[in-house]
Amino acid sequence: MPRHQFRIALSSATVSCLFVLLTGCGGGNTTLEGQVTFGGQPVDGGAITLMPTGGKDVATGARIVGGKYVVKGKADKLTPGTYKVQIHWLKPTGKKVKSTGDPNEMVEETEEVIPMEYNVNSKLSVEIKAGSNTQNFDLKAGGAVAPPANTGAQQKKGAGAVD
Repeated sequence: MPRHQFRIALSSATVSCLFVLLTGCGGGNTTLEGQVTFGGQPVDGGAITLMPTGGKDVATGARIVGGKYVVKGKADKLTPGTYKVQIHWLKPTGKKVKSTGDPNEMVEETEEVIPMEYNVNSKLSVEIKAGSNTQNFDLKAGGAVAPPANTGAQQKKGAGAVD
């Protein structure tokens, strides 16, 4: 093979290898989507968090808007495997409290409305396979909710459940 053809072949092989390394094997098209209800009503403004049970990957999640969520592979770090699921939903109480970051600022107080059995004490899990996955979560009301860890600005940030 002439030298210039060899260089072109080598360059093409190098580009192909880099593409495989950068895009990874699987996971890129893996998604989990579904609906989340609490007491029969869609969760709106909550969050779902998926924590890998193997401990090798990082947690990922998504916002729940209008009762629906979508967690995608790659950017959201979703890969096939088993995940512990947590669902949180912080709702405004209608009260103003001092901000934890600035005591002179008043912010909307929020409280967790999802029982601990679906978040901090969650036994919920989901098995993710490569490709498109759907899992709906129909959470039942009535369990104990976690006491607020903080008030004000810290609570305004929701963190991320399965039936």
